[in-house]
Amino acid sequence: MSEFKKKEIKGIYEGPVFSILVKLTLPILAGMLFQLVYNVIDTLWISRIDINDPSYVGGTGIIFPIVFLAISLSNGILVGISSMVARGIGEENKKIINRTTESGLFIAVILSVLVVVFGYMFDDELVKILGAEGTYSLHALEYLRYIIPGAAVMFVLSVFNGILQGEGLMKYVMISMALGTVVNIILDPVFIFILDMGVKGAALATVIAQVFSVVYSLSVFIRNKTLVKVEWKVRNINSHSISRIIAIGFPQSLAMILIGISFLIFNKIVISIDPLALTAFSLCGRFDQIVLIPLFALGAALITLVGQNAGRGNYVRIRQIMVSALISSFAVITITATFMVIAAPWIYSFFSTNKQVVLYAVTQTRLLEYFYIFAAVSIIARSFFQAVGSPFPAFVIVLLRLLLIAVPAAYVFVYSFNMGMYGVWLALITGNLISAVVSFLWTSFRIKSLLNREVF
Repeated sequence: MSEFKKKEIKGIYEGPVFSILVKLTLPILAGMLFQLVYNVIDTLWISRIDINDPSYVGGTGIIFPIVFLAISLSNGILVGISSMVARGIGEENKKIINRTTESGLFIAVILSVLVVVFGYMFDDELVKILGAEGTYSLHALEYLRYIIPGAAVMFVLSVFNGILQGEGLMKYVMISMALGTVVNIILDPVFIFILDMGVKGAALATVIAQVFSVVYSLSVFIRNKTLVKVEWKVRNINSHSISRIIAIGFPQSLAMILIGISFLIFNKIVISIDPLALTAFSLCGRFDQIVLIPLFALGAALITLVGQNAGRGNYVRIRQIMVSALISSFAVITITATFMVIAAPWIYSFFSTNKQVVLYAVTQTRLLEYFYIFAAVSIIARSFFQAVGSPFPAFVIVLLRLLLIAVPAAYVFVYSFNMGMYGVWLALITGNLISAVVSFLWTSFRIKSLLNREVF
């Protein structure tokens, strides 16, 4: 029996599609939920440094665009490596998967050096550009200087988790994410309060927690649990592998950055309508994760499942996988959206005593939540194209939904038709609808071409 057969995930090439889809999705979903819990608790601890001084939470929040840039780059590495490993395993191509690890680590090292050097060289300038002043600037700078090394750790972690995800070893990815979250939650109060480091302690706790995640992920390879090996050989660094990882992963990074830019624009539009509406808009953005996180977890599972079957030339099964993914996503959104629609008044009343903020948030939730069914089509289509090594359509789908449709539509509805927040909400719905139609048609055409052994 070949090594590929020994390490093969049972049910990935044949058998019921739904069961293997659930098997791959649930661990990633659990890991993402752990990270969501960490974000909430981390913010809570920072706010308790001085509950009457908003500059602690505000100062660390100001740094988020820089953190988001690092997250975007690391996610690009993860997607590029995951796609290559999945298809390499499907093809049973040992050469490809052996070169992927060291090539990915080479990219991670280069990015780490660039981020650390430029981060410390221009830390003051970055904080000023982001608009921090006074005590906000002080806390932002403290947090930035201690969180910068975390970017380097994050890039390396994305390489290891990308390989594990590509192989379908989601259990280890989940444990890595959960371990980092638990360590962070434990260390936060120690560094922030006991060692009296304030926001510097929060940043340091995050970096140390990520180191724990990296060590655990590396131990999975050392214990020979994977098909892909970490050989630490320079000769495995391959220019073709590097270019393919970048070609697949960079559009994903750029798409995430464009999403961030799109919502910065939306924030400016919303605050011009009513500052209270921005508070509600931000609250909704956080709680929309209850609906969206299962979709992102499903998308991660699809990269593995579709990628390995694409490498094997199992195109009929890919079509079955896509149909099952769509049906599953619709069912999940119906359940989670219904929960949010019913619970919205109680949820938002807990986080704000301002009746107008609550009214905005509840109205937005009840108007938009079910329309995430259309967002699901776009998310699934994006993962499909990443899995088969076609990053351009995946990038266009993201660009279309927000920057090319929703943002211009918001300007027209709000400033030309004076629709207020209803214009913002209608713009988001329009972006979801149109991108869903384009995504469905584009994906259907690509699957048909694969079934006919045509090159798109």
